[in-house]
Amino acid sequence: MAKIVTFFNHKGGVGKTTLAYNVAWGLSKAGKRVLMIDADAQCNLTEITVEDEFLYGEAQQSILGLEYNPDFFLQNNVYEYFSPYILPTLGVEKPQIKTFDKSDNLKLLAGFIRFAELEDAIALSVSNVPGMTHIPKSTYEALQELNKDVDCIIIDLSPALSATNQLFLMLSDYFIIPVNPGIFSRQALTNLNEIFRGWNRKLSGFEIFNRKVKNLPKMLGIVCQNFRPFSRKDEKSTTSAKRFEERMVELNKCAIELADDLNSFGMALTPTEFKNIFDGSDPYRIANIPDYNQLARVSENNKIPVIGIDTKILNKEELNTEQYRKKMDDFNGECDKIVRGLVKIL
Repeated sequence: MAKIVTFFNHKGGVGKTTLAYNVAWGLSKAGKRVLMIDADAQCNLTEITVEDEFLYGEAQQSILGLEYNPDFFLQNNVYEYFSPYILPTLGVEKPQIKTFDKSDNLKLLAGFIRFAELEDAIALSVSNVPGMTHIPKSTYEALQELNKDVDCIIIDLSPALSATNQLFLMLSDYFIIPVNPGIFSRQALTNLNEIFRGWNRKLSGFEIFNRKVKNLPKMLGIVCQNFRPFSRKDEKSTTSAKRFEERMVELNKCAIELADDLNSFGMALTPTEFKNIFDGSDPYRIANIPDYNQLARVSENNKIPVIGIDTKILNKEELNTEQYRKKMDDFNGECDKIVRGLVKIL
């Protein structure tokens, strides 16, 4: 049975979507069959994954910009797939959904703006409103139906404390929290303590959880994006570099406190489990993804993750320099830490 790994932080701007894409790509290159689910109505994961010829087709430029190709989304989007499970209609069969094949091992269930329309029904469900309490179990069944032909499902959630995020995270097996080295990430980690406790309280009474059909998800750890302790080789001892590292230590302390609290009801890896999975790394910082500057633009333009950028693309973008080859090596090395760990638990 495929494992479900969710990427979530209610703080925006932490690189959640790009991290999910890079990890999914890395797992697929490691021989794992991966399905990405774009569960954010903004559809950013879909936008950076799907080539324009499929996403837009022959769409013309409109006043508001390029319009999506309706044929692409007709049978490939999260709303059309999950809505019959969440809001079933008597006599209406569940649709045959086609996923977008990025490669032989990497598929995408595309995002769709109408996915946000399911929020009200899910909110009523997690509030235990009669007539809506079937939703957690039926959504879990929908996820199980998707995992028949894959080894891992990667879910990219929106940066919000929505009922939809609550449900999909709690139906996962594991989750990773992307952060960046700022005071707002520290506050976000602190807030997650009470948030996850509340989500557990709300859903623990549902049949799918209280009958042990589905175990609680476990926090794997944090991944720091835009990690940049210094910009030059001789800058390690500067005041700004020291402050940066101090901020990282603070973030990891918050992550340790969060994991300690979640462990009190089985919703995080223990320190020993973390070290076994992530090759002896200190809990709970899984990796430090470096600031990759123009490589982000290259990734978006070519519809591939940073770890998929090769020499041919660097040449085309006139970035095949020692500086950018070093950035690629650093990025790939940190991303590989995450991928190797996930391979152990799939």
